[in-house]
Amino acid sequence: MVGLWPGFLAGLAGGVLAAAAVAAGLFTGGVPAVALALWDRWLRLVPLRLFSLLLVTLKFAAKPAAFWGMLAALAVGWGVLGALVARRASRPWRAAAAAWAVSSGLLALLALGPASGYLAARWQAQGVEGRPVLTVALALAAYGGIFALPYAGLLGLLRRRPRLRPVAGGACGITRRRLLGRSVLMLAAATAAPAAAQWLLGAWVKAVAAAQSALAKVTGLPPEVTPTDQFYVVSKNPPGFDPVLDARRWTLEVSGLVGRPLRLTYDELRALPAVEQYQTLECISNEVGGDLISTARWKGARLRDVLLMAGGPAATAVKVAFRCADGYTESLPIGDALNPTTLLAYEMNGEPLPPRHGFPVRLLVPGLFGMKNPKWITRIEVVNYDFRGYWEASGWSDEAVVKTMSKFTTPTRTSLPPGEVGLGGVAYAGDRGVRKVEYSTDGGRTWQPAEVKPPLGPFTWVLWAALWTPAGPGEYVLKVRATDGAGVLQPARESPPLPDGATGYHTLRIRIRR
Repeated sequence: MVGLWPGFLAGLAGGVLAAAAVAAGLFTGGVPAVALALWDRWLRLVPLRLFSLLLVTLKFAAKPAAFWGMLAALAVGWGVLGALVARRASRPWRAAAAAWAVSSGLLALLALGPASGYLAARWQAQGVEGRPVLTVALALAAYGGIFALPYAGLLGLLRRRPRLRPVAGGACGITRRRLLGRSVLMLAAATAAPAAAQWLLGAWVKAVAAAQSALAKVTGLPPEVTPTDQFYVVSKNPPGFDPVLDARRWTLEVSGLVGRPLRLTYDELRALPAVEQYQTLECISNEVGGDLISTARWKGARLRDVLLMAGGPAATAVKVAFRCADGYTESLPIGDALNPTTLLAYEMNGEPLPPRHGFPVRLLVPGLFGMKNPKWITRIEVVNYDFRGYWEASGWSDEAVVKTMSKFTTPTRTSLPPGEVGLGGVAYAGDRGVRKVEYSTDGGRTWQPAEVKPPLGPFTWVLWAALWTPAGPGEYVLKVRATDGAGVLQPARESPPLPDGATGYHTLRIRIRR
């Protein structure tokens, strides 16, 4: 029998190796199905308000931090299991058997069902035949083995340690307990350090790159069409775990309450009558003045045409559900699905969709937040019940209608010299359009009209600008507000993104120098 602390260190060493295998998608064809299933479990444990706060506070670094925290917690959990097993197992082979059985069983309890679903969705998108449940079950057993074997080996080394001869004076140069502890610590560190360092470095590089790309501030008005590489990116997946699909093997299944279920290839979808439209997308977690909003020129087929090819929805149909290669789910009411402006898009800014924007096909629904515009779609199903999608099941809005918003993109400095100041930014109200934009330089007591540039289309943001000459040096509070195409003023009341989008006026505090 070995003490708790050495057992924990041995378990941690095996846990780091097993967690690395889970993250790499070993034994599941490189698809990190188990990692994604555990990620979903992890997200469900985080209170929704806390998750919303993390998104607002950490922005693009929130999900990397949460994902690597999950893997760290998984490795620590294996360490705790190692400590418990070490206290009870008298021989290394018994420790290995117990560690393998308990870890594999716990993984199966947490991840077998959802991981099988992820793997099935990915295989369907890739045109791969297989038995996902069996594959995931065998992978879970293998992960348990990756943990158990090095764990038991370290315990065996501890039990075969040499006895120390006392030095002159009757005292040992180093106690047996201290030697054992140091030996296990060094072995565990040698095993864990390279993998942990690689994880942390990769996570840091991705988080910094995403943050620099997404949070870089412009000195003036943004382009009306956002360059593809600057278009905001949000998905439910941890960084680096979005699916990459092969269009030659991808198919789109249309099933459920339709006249004749069908399956379309990528080329068959592109052969349908094409529609091009400019459309702005905004994430429902975008805070007031945030950067999770962009505009692009999209091309695709009407969802209505695809549904009619399948014989059309039955009279009892309530919603159209969408299933995606990453396990994401979403739905639309029948009326929105049959709207001719709802597209299955395959091009963005004149090029095929990039993988991170949903290649080969994503949904576009004017006037709804980004969560209602799913990516990597593999299956469309017409249903006769109120299907709730991935984020709706966690408490986010099912309607997800875009709120009227406006923000400054200039000035970007808080201290300015005397003289004329250029103010400007964007405003957006979904498919309602923007009637006017106003700004205030006295904290909202008085308002002045801004010049608004005509939009590129009925579903895009507008650019606005104004020239302002401060009355003199001092502190000023700038605010901006918009009125939508129906004449409804943007809500002034401040509210967080959860559950249906943030509201409030974007505010800047600046100082005019003498």
